[in-house]
Amino acid sequence: MALAQADFGLSLIDQCNAIMEATEARHQEMEAIRAKDPLVRLFDGNRKLQHLIQNDDEFTFDDPDNDTGPGQITMDFEFEAAQYLHDMYGRKQRGESINVLVVVDHCGGRWSGLLDRTEVVQDETGQSKLIAHFLSDYEQLKWKQLWSNPVLPAFIQAPRVFMLGGPARWVLLTALLLNLWRENLSLWHLPDDPLKISSWFSGLDQYNWPVRVKPISFLDDLAAGTPMALLSSRWKTWHDAAQMILEDAELSVTWRRWFEGDELPWPGAVIKPGTLIIGIEDKSGVYEGTANGGTIFDGFTRIFRDVAEDLYEDTDYAATGAIPTIADYRVPGRLLTNRRAPYVFYPPDSPGVTHSSFIQSPAKGKQINTGGASMPGVNETISAAVQGIFDVIGNALQVGSIGGSVDAIAKMFYQDTVLAWISVKLYERAQSGGDFQLYEYFVDSGGKAYTLSSFMVIRAGRYATRTWFSCSMDIADAAPYLIGDQGQGHFWKGDRVSTMIKGDRSRRLHIDRVRRLTLSRKRGERAAYALAIGNDAAQEDPLVRLMARMERVKSEMKDLGVFS
Repeated sequence: MALAQADFGLSLIDQCNAIMEATEARHQEMEAIRAKDPLVRLFDGNRKLQHLIQNDDEFTFDDPDNDTGPGQITMDFEFEAAQYLHDMYGRKQRGESINVLVVVDHCGGRWSGLLDRTEVVQDETGQSKLIAHFLSDYEQLKWKQLWSNPVLPAFIQAPRVFMLGGPARWVLLTALLLNLWRENLSLWHLPDDPLKISSWFSGLDQYNWPVRVKPISFLDDLAAGTPMALLSSRWKTWHDAAQMILEDAELSVTWRRWFEGDELPWPGAVIKPGTLIIGIEDKSGVYEGTANGGTIFDGFTRIFRDVAEDLYEDTDYAATGAIPTIADYRVPGRLLTNRRAPYVFYPPDSPGVTHSSFIQSPAKGKQINTGGASMPGVNETISAAVQGIFDVIGNALQVGSIGGSVDAIAKMFYQDTVLAWISVKLYERAQSGGDFQLYEYFVDSGGKAYTLSSFMVIRAGRYATRTWFSCSMDIADAAPYLIGDQGQGHFWKGDRVSTMIKGDRSRRLHIDRVRRLTLSRKRGERAAYALAIGNDAAQEDPLVRLMARMERVKSEMKDLGVFS
């Protein structure tokens, strides 16, 4: 975009007029970006272009953060694209595969996914319509399992649990890469086309992989300040194994199909057109000192998050310095938002805010308890001692070795009584809660105390009962910011934006991430994005939310329990 330069030789009124003209021109350029029709393409399962869709009645493509989003296109059944989507048998006979891939581009953003199902319906006028349903490409991560040992066949899986520790992004992407190797190299299975000789060796070259991982080194991720994580899986899907880590570290999974003409996802990348690139980005910046509140009068407050000395709690503390100057904001024409000081602000009376709600809840319980079984070795040690002592006594009384019999009776009294329970007081929470507060919370883990699993259970219980804030907003496009990706918009999914609650006398700023984008259009209307800011899950019933989270924790503990 051509940018006008300020002419300080003009009079003040002429300079103001020039600024107004440049502003209007810039506004028109952004309106032109919004008004441009989305590019909707259909590819077959082999990534070959088959149709462009330009005659649909309506479409909707939903894109939530770190989850699968549905897509839907409705069009007249008589159109060629509709016939192609419906003709699964014909696609198979022509060698185009039964799968269909849709790719939608708008304002630099890209939504892609596989055809889930089609339905043909007849409306009240007797005209047949085809409704095609798609699932976004994030669904791929729900069909990639993390084997206990991805380099061994299924009938020999040692060790029993896959475990990997390190910076969260490196851990998650490395686990995915190892299992993509397993999938594409066909180590213990025949290739998809056994009679095609080249298919036996094509997996050796990542260029041929349909799904690839955006690389990041261990040291680079460590230097970036990404929180440490421990991933465990006993044949879980990648999505299930990664969900709690992504949530705790506030990371966003990025997925985008690469085509010729696109910018390379990393320098020097050699990629086959249509390849799905999976990456993970830290758009929250919560561990590196980022804007996390403040007021409209005083500006953002810079907050650092760190792990407390007890290793169970996370603490936030304000930095003494001001928010650093973001150099990119001073570059004319550059569209972006920086995670350390979000550019986008929605006031409570913004015309784009169609719905908003704000919920906050103080921490509950200053003590977390868990356990139920003695730590490894305790029961065994007591059993050995009982048997040894009574074997000696029995032999001394010439009644034989009675240690086993006595131990069988005594076990009901000593088993899981010593070092079977663990109780942790959260001192930061206790000091801030005052004299009168809820005391303790029990996490039913079913695992052994004083093990790695019990540590994870307490961390999860602390998180589930923490102080939390949730700002949920539904905002329409062009009010007033441009939603777009790849430098064509002010912000995108996962980016942080700020807002203020209507009627709040403190005038506090609340900052949260964009958790969902929805691109939709009806015939005769302009395509537009709608977005939701904040965590919708936090707006659910607290008990339901807590139980759902603890179910995931129990699943983790079930995996780790093979060592206890």
